[in-house]
Amino acid sequence: MTRVLSSACVVLLLVGWGAKAWAGSKPPIAILGLEVYDNGSGIDPETTKAARDVTAALRERARVPSGPYALVLGGEKELIDEKLLNNCDSEAPSCMAMIGSELGAELLMYGKIEKAAQNGQTIYKVSIKLLNVLRKQLASSTVETIPSGDASGIRVSTHAKTWYAKLATVSVGGGAVMVRANIDRGTVLVDDDLKGNLASGMFTYGGLPEGRHTLAIEAKDYQRYETSITIRNGETLQHSATLVEMPKKSPVRATEPPISIEGTVAAKPRSNSWKPVFYGAVVLDAGAIGYTIYEWRKAVSAAPVGTTDSDCKGPMVTGALKNACDHNEKNKIGFVVSSVLGAAVVGSFFMAFVRHGGDDESKRASGGHRKRRELAITPIVTPDGGGATLRVDW
Repeated sequence: MTRVLSSACVVLLLVGWGAKAWAGSKPPIAILGLEVYDNGSGIDPETTKAARDVTAALRERARVPSGPYALVLGGEKELIDEKLLNNCDSEAPSCMAMIGSELGAELLMYGKIEKAAQNGQTIYKVSIKLLNVLRKQLASSTVETIPSGDASGIRVSTHAKTWYAKLATVSVGGGAVMVRANIDRGTVLVDDDLKGNLASGMFTYGGLPEGRHTLAIEAKDYQRYETSITIRNGETLQHSATLVEMPKKSPVRATEPPISIEGTVAAKPRSNSWKPVFYGAVVLDAGAIGYTIYEWRKAVSAAPVGTTDSDCKGPMVTGALKNACDHNEKNKIGFVVSSVLGAAVVGSFFMAFVRHGGDDESKRASGGHRKRRELAITPIVTPDGGGATLRVDW
């Protein structure tokens, strides 16, 4: 008994997996129960039964294996209930698309039935709509009338077959293709003929002749997608397309160093003539200072007590006073000469060791040559173009 149950479970699982795989190859559709419209005369049991029978017949057509869509499991809901649950005051496509999305459907069929009188007979007016859930747009709609006697049994199944085929745009002479892409926007071409654009990554096109066709998708920043598909009469081919993004261009930067034309100017080592001048000025200044000090001492020692420089200008300058005055004049001359030579010492020191000393060191560091850049060309490359800068140094 246990083995029998286990075998039965395996069979049921296989059947379920097979049904799921088969259903997954077609766009899922949910069909809501028709809403009974009250025209003021009230809702009678006959109209309610007719709504159930028409809904059941439409769902039966969706279960046909050769149909373009696969009926969503667990999607047998009533239109009036779903509108109340989702706070839909009307049948606006955006609100109805939300209902379809919750049911896991890509297409949603719904409508209403109304009892009326025509030529003295009771009829039912049936309005049915097919909504593309992903696009939030109506794909098709129809308004039909049937006698009250055709709202049940085999007759309602015949009407449902015709209505369903009309809404699903299925014809015996062709098929359809439903494309799912990994991008939201793009242009779809079949046999190099523009058929439409992707909307939220989805596109459906019907009326294609049976046989092989070339499907292509073009989108900005993506490589062109192209493949071969096979269309069969009365069927909708579901195709998944994956587009490859084009590599992004990175800014081009100049990797080469600037092109430079450089010249080398050779310079002979020049002797620093200020150094001998400095040394000579130091020796002479030292001698002048010594002479000045000597004459000053002699003038001081020879001058009588109480004499001043003004005494040397009188007419009676004789003896020891004249000797002191002579030494004093020589002292003044020595002071002037030593001052001039001191200035020469300072100036020659600056020229010999401050100004030309730095040039000598730089020459020695460069091997006796100074390098001068005469011309520099720097290339500039950008994503929008290129060019170069030119610089001339004098």
